[in-house]
Amino acid sequence: MGDVALLVPVLAALAKAHSRIAITLVTRKAFAPFFYNIPGVEVIGADVDRDYKGIVGLYRLFRELKTLGPYDWGIDVHGSMRTRILKFFFRFTGLKFSSIVKGRREKNAQVRRHNKVLVPLPHMIERYMHVFQRAGISADPGRGPWINPDTRCRALAGDFLKKVNKTNKTNLWIGIAPFAGHPQKMWPIDRTRDLIRLITGMDATVFLFGGGRGHEKKILDEMHAEFPDHTIVVAGNVTLEGEVALMLRLDAMVAMDSFNMHVASLIGAKTLSIWGATHPYSGFGPYGPNSVIVQIDPSMLPCRPCSIFGNKPCFRGDLACMNWITPEKVFAELKTLVASSKVQ
Repeated sequence: MGDVALLVPVLAALAKAHSRIAITLVTRKAFAPFFYNIPGVEVIGADVDRDYKGIVGLYRLFRELKTLGPYDWGIDVHGSMRTRILKFFFRFTGLKFSSIVKGRREKNAQVRRHNKVLVPLPHMIERYMHVFQRAGISADPGRGPWINPDTRCRALAGDFLKKVNKTNKTNLWIGIAPFAGHPQKMWPIDRTRDLIRLITGMDATVFLFGGGRGHEKKILDEMHAEFPDHTIVVAGNVTLEGEVALMLRLDAMVAMDSFNMHVASLIGAKTLSIWGATHPYSGFGPYGPNSVIVQIDPSMLPCRPCSIFGNKPCFRGDLACMNWITPEKVFAELKTLVASSKVQ
């Protein structure tokens, strides 16, 4: 989800620099709202797990996309098995493609256990832009913000705030998104509770973001029950579009290496992200200018990073990269971020 959100600055920059460009963007249906406000971009929301499953389903998707053409160039920014199959079908039509270079060799050097080579790699937004450059199209993403919620999204956020009696902002609003796609990228939940306890001393309301159902919603509801006067559960109570617009109103967002981190930074919100098994040098760091990263320095934990996406077991077995980060450290960085107009 975060990778898809990182495509927004690229398409927005291309649309601004090339007014006559027309892009047909194929992505998962749930991600379509990210791109609604970009001129010249037609979003095809495809449910690849249901309507276009398997090779037969992808062939049907190819045939449907073909009717929307003709196209001058194909752009593959994902490099997955699905996109390779779609490229195979399109090549019979004579369509040329540019494909992403993911830098797997350099990334593998970052996450191997010994003799790591940990140097900054190109950000994913830069890699996306390079794909378009090879197709002869270039633009400068600029400094953002890159996601601009439309009137409908802002109305959804406004309706939610009315529902929770927060129409007037009388104190600090802090967002916390404690979850990530893999446990190795998640700060322990008890540390998040301790952070909320510290935040309650700064006259603030904490908005809790996460999945709208299952164990994430249960954990967030438990946090709210523990701090009923200081927290509001966003998860499950407003749509994704409303969540994005709500982030605009926050004084800061605290998140893991996750989708919420990317969205918050892309809309220009002050963002504090907590990193463990992964590392921003791999190219997935927050892209916005108002971002602070909290992590254990690899000089203290030479095993960091142990994974590009956070889906590999901890080398040490104790997830020290997350457990060594204290709530007091995060709170201190958060206070500095909220008080500043620029990144410290």
